[in-house]
Amino acid sequence: MKITGAGPKIAVPTFLCLIITAIISSFSVPLFTITRNSYSTLLIIAVIMIIIGAIMVITVARKLLKSFKAGILMTDGLFKVFRNPMYAAYSIFIIRGICLLFNSWLVMSTVIGNWLVFMIFLKQEHRYLEEKFGADYKNSLQ
Repeated sequence: MKITGAGPKIAVPTFLCLIITAIISSFSVPLFTITRNSYSTLLIIAVIMIIIGAIMVITVARKLLKSFKAGILMTDGLFKVFRNPMYAAYSIFIIRGICLLFNSWLVMSTVIGNWLVFMIFLKQEHRYLEEKFGADYKNSLQ
């Protein structure tokens, strides 16, 4: 398995969904609008979420590159908190932050699509990690 894991298989449908919902939402603005009065608050929340997610991604990516090259299983840092910290950063912070920027409930539905795709493709990655690291991987999940 490549270092990107299931990432591209998750990212492509997620961003296609984001684009499609954003286009549909732009043609029916009042119907799906989250807020008309306090978009600046929504914007601040979105930017904060994206920044937190980006910091998580950068932190995890640096550690993951080192461990991938060395062939070791990552179990410290954010890996102690999240089973998949990079995917968590995207799903919890970045995707939701980007969706909030559009100020649309329809675009926010991308989060559901992202979760479904995540659940489907992540199984392959977990099987690979279990085969490669065996008991170490299973123990890291507890």
